[in-house]
Amino acid sequence: MHSLLINFFNIIRVKLIKCIITLRYKLLICLSCLPVLLQAQFRIDTAKRVNVLAIPVLFRTPETGWAYGLSSSINFKTTHKNDSLTRTSTITAMGIFSQRQQNVQALDATIYFPKEKYILYFNSSHSYFPDNFWGIGTHAKNNDKERYVFEQVAISSHIKRQFLKHTFFGVITDYQNLFRLRYNTGGIMDTSTFIGKSNYNVTGFGLTASYDSRNFTFWPTRGIFIQTQFTSYNKELASSYSFNKWMLEFRGFYQIYKGHILAMQVYNYATFGQTPYRSLANFGGAGNMRGFYQGRFRDNSMYSLIGEYRAHIFWKLSACLFGGIGDVYSSFNQIQTRTMKASFGGGLRLTILEKDKLNLRVDYGYSDAYNQGFYFTIGECF
Repeated sequence: MHSLLINFFNIIRVKLIKCIITLRYKLLICLSCLPVLLQAQFRIDTAKRVNVLAIPVLFRTPETGWAYGLSSSINFKTTHKNDSLTRTSTITAMGIFSQRQQNVQALDATIYFPKEKYILYFNSSHSYFPDNFWGIGTHAKNNDKERYVFEQVAISSHIKRQFLKHTFFGVITDYQNLFRLRYNTGGIMDTSTFIGKSNYNVTGFGLTASYDSRNFTFWPTRGIFIQTQFTSYNKELASSYSFNKWMLEFRGFYQIYKGHILAMQVYNYATFGQTPYRSLANFGGAGNMRGFYQGRFRDNSMYSLIGEYRAHIFWKLSACLFGGIGDVYSSFNQIQTRTMKASFGGGLRLTILEKDKLNLRVDYGYSDAYNQGFYFTIGECF
């Protein structure tokens, strides 16, 4: 761990000066989007246990370029609004269209049943997504970028039951159907060696265990969250390929003093067997190593360590500084510190549901001149 930290701070020291000039101009773009955020339409009634929020969105990420759409959510308690034993449930629907002819429609839900005896997570999406491919592995080169197109339908559900205080066990179902996959004949993707170059579907079933002592779901100020999941996909269960997927995650939240929080995430995702391309570990994106294009690096597995410093500024505005290290790898014995990647950045938060501490998030992540970008989402990276 000591050597990892030394490598991380050496990388940050070299890249910080290069980032400052770029960040100055990127910040102007970010601020130009704030009027759109502030014009979000609310219908929030604090006297009721159900709040509805609809937000027109205009944003830019490395994956989409400029994009626009609508995000709406319903936030509610399954009991009564003052129930301190049950967190707020959320159902979110989103539709976006980008300048790169991408479109995504998604419906997500997190339902906390009374006293949190049961928790249900449900995710479904359809996407048509022209995307970038750089190759497989940690040494994929920036210049080896190639465009490909796919369409996908994905549905997953995860229900878990509380057995001890803060401790849950549950089951997972997962389905993905990839179709209309197109790429250049004789190109990098065509000549690379991996599974899943044609249309396929996978169906998996798994088990999960977690420990969750966070005081809030969206913006915790204290507590820890530990989760592990194991999912198996098998040809006998209507899958095109047989493989296994294992995920382990730790999140910790510590209030240094009032309004100032130190947050940390340790994440590992590993696959074994005939893992198709879109189920491989994908490095980067709004929910992981910000600054890297999501899927900039892909392989059987990946790990990441991310730290954040979150501070309230005034009114409903907060700020965040973050940094992270990580990499992809084909197997455990192939992990190398010399190929480790790093990114860092900062962002602003606008609270839209004060009681539940739900925020609009604007982040800028930077690794180098090639890997950088803005992110606008609802909720935190972790």
